[in-house]
Amino acid sequence: MKINWQQRRWLLVLPVLGIVILIALASGKKPPQKHNNGVEALLVETAQVKTTRIAPYVTGFGRVRPKERWQALSEVSGRVIYRHPNLEKGKALKAGTVLLKIDPIDYELKLAQARSDLNSAEAELSRTRLNDEKLSLSLRLEEQRLSVLQKELKRKQGLLKSGSVSASMVDAEQANVWAQEQKVLDVRNAVNQHPDNMAVAEAKVKLAQARLSEAERKLAKTTLTLPFDARIADVSVEMQQVVAERESLVTAHRTDLMEIPVQVALSDMRHFGQYLSPQLIEGEFPDVQTWDLDAEASLYIGNKQFSWQGKLTSVGESIDPEGNTVTLIVDVAFDYKAFEPGKRPPLISDMYVEVKVKGAPRPLLSVPSQALHGDRLYLLEDGKLAIRTVEVAFESKGRTVIRQGVSEGDVVVLSDVIPAVPGRALRTTAAGEPVL
Repeated sequence: MKINWQQRRWLLVLPVLGIVILIALASGKKPPQKHNNGVEALLVETAQVKTTRIAPYVTGFGRVRPKERWQALSEVSGRVIYRHPNLEKGKALKAGTVLLKIDPIDYELKLAQARSDLNSAEAELSRTRLNDEKLSLSLRLEEQRLSVLQKELKRKQGLLKSGSVSASMVDAEQANVWAQEQKVLDVRNAVNQHPDNMAVAEAKVKLAQARLSEAERKLAKTTLTLPFDARIADVSVEMQQVVAERESLVTAHRTDLMEIPVQVALSDMRHFGQYLSPQLIEGEFPDVQTWDLDAEASLYIGNKQFSWQGKLTSVGESIDPEGNTVTLIVDVAFDYKAFEPGKRPPLISDMYVEVKVKGAPRPLLSVPSQALHGDRLYLLEDGKLAIRTVEVAFESKGRTVIRQGVSEGDVVVLSDVIPAVPGRALRTTAAGEPVL
């Protein structure tokens, strides 16, 4: 097959035409855009470090126990003649409930004897007082008679000088005066002894009154009454049982006020103390109750949380050497009568709870909690990523208080930066622009 000259010409033109088209396309393409460091700036969300009012707190754990434990000991001996039908372990009873009665017959007899002795002592005191009045009157009368006899003696002595009376008559009158003086002396001695007699009579009355009061107390103690709303923890007495003095009968726990000894790490307590401003009164011991620290006890059952409000009332007297913890005593008021079965559990002894002790809100430097990466924060400085290690104090309601490492106004990065390389170029979110 032969190729003519016309076909040969197109074979030469087509390659040249293709080369021209390629050169035209290449000259029209834009060169690639260059970025700083050869990496595109990452779009991130940011927030400023700022001062906000946050309540500082410290967290610990402890087991609930009754604020008051009542152990009833028998103060009298005898046979139990009454036992409350609900006096059983675990039952809750109201204040004033009569729990037990011991046979009172012996103590009623002792009370009657004590009353009789008191009446006798009071009668003796009345006789002594009346006798004193009688002796005082007798002394006045005898002294008046002595005065009359002395005057008569003096008159007769005058008559003896004139010879009107005999010496024997004067001697007889002198004897009468001496006899009367002896009688006055006897009555005066009796009157002088009256204060001692009154003291003895009054002492007998007081002794009889004391014995009467003791007999009344003994009789009252034959009835055992619950002093406050309580749950019965232990019962060790039965009907018709003879009990002796100082024998344990009932143990009960107060229900309306519980306490929690909360174990808090010593380091946490030291940091927490930096945020407190205790009120110290000159000349008095420091009292933690003046610090006005509230507390919240929380119980977790599955995914549910139950809380009770309380108050910090005291601090333990020593450090626990095993856990290096300090004990905070928190009181929690609880109305056991408001217990709702199936909805809210009661606060009972030995319940293990988490406790937050909180101070008054105060201005503190904080960042959103989501900005933290362990103990590090990502910061935006001059359009680049900076990583800084910080000292965290505590977290509260989505914000974390920073003790050291940042300053107010610093810009923290909230978005995840992968890879997190210091110096990486960053740019902040524009209005309406999604974060990739």
